[in-house]
Amino acid sequence: MQSLYLVHLDRHHLGDKLFLKSLAQHFAKAPAGEPPVLLVHGSGEKVERTLESKGYFPERTDGVLQVETADQRRLVERAVRETNQEIVAALTDEVVSTVGIQGVDRTLLRRGAEEGLRAENASWLVPLIKQRVIPVVSGLVDDGEVEEVWPADVIVALATALAEDFDPVACTLSTAERAGLPGPEGVRSTAPVDAVDDEQVSEPSAVRRFVEAGLPTLVTTLGGLLAEEGPTGTQITPSVPSESRDPSAA
Repeated sequence: MQSLYLVHLDRHHLGDKLFLKSLAQHFAKAPAGEPPVLLVHGSGEKVERTLESKGYFPERTDGVLQVETADQRRLVERAVRETNQEIVAALTDEVVSTVGIQGVDRTLLRRGAEEGLRAENASWLVPLIKQRVIPVVSGLVDDGEVEEVWPADVIVALATALAEDFDPVACTLSTAERAGLPGPEGVRSTAPVDAVDDEQVSEPSAVRRFVEAGLPTLVTTLGGLLAEEGPTGTQITPSVPSESRDPSAA
C-alpha cells in the first residue's frame, strides 16, 4: 500500500512567523500529492499570548493547555480554528490543493472514557488524499463541549483509522536544518527513541507516543519529507532493553 505521512505541526514550528510560508513553498515545489501527506496541529503559541493578555496562565500537559473555565475553552477553540485557517490560507496562496478540517467536523474525532481518542468517521478523508488534496486537521474534539486534544493522539487515532487504505507513517519535524538526527557520519538512518531529545525535536514526548503506538516514525524536515527521491530522515525505533543489548556492540 501507499505510505501516508501524518505530520505533526508542533508549537515550535507554528510559532515561527516564517514557517507557514516555507511550508507552503515546499509543497508548491513538490509534485502534487507526492508523497501523500496529512497535517495535524493544535493551538500553537498564539493562544498562550491571548490567555495571558486576559490574566490566564494555564500550564500545558502533553502539549495541551489545562484550561479551567468556559471562557478559556472558547479562547482555545477560537485559536485552534484560526490556526487551521492560517495554515490552509498559506498553502492556498501557493496554489497547493488543501482543505481545513476541524476535529469536530463530521464527528471525525471522538473520545471515550476507556478507549481514549478515536477517529470514528475518517473514511471520507481517503478520497481527498487520493485526489492529491492535503487535509489539515486540528486537534478539537466535542465531549459535550469542544476541547483541544494532543495532536500526537490525533495522529495515532487517524493512523489507526486509515490503516486499511494506507501505510501510515508519523512524522516529527526536526528543529535543526538537518533532515534527521545527527550521527558521526551525518544523519542517522535509524535511532532508538531514547536518542530523541529536545535538542533535535521540540516535543520528544510526541515521538515516544508514536513509537509506543507501534507507528513507523520519521524525524525529518520539510525538505527531507518532500525530497525528490522520496522522504528521508531518521527512522525512530523502540529502545532495546538494557538486558537485551549485545555487550560486544558497546
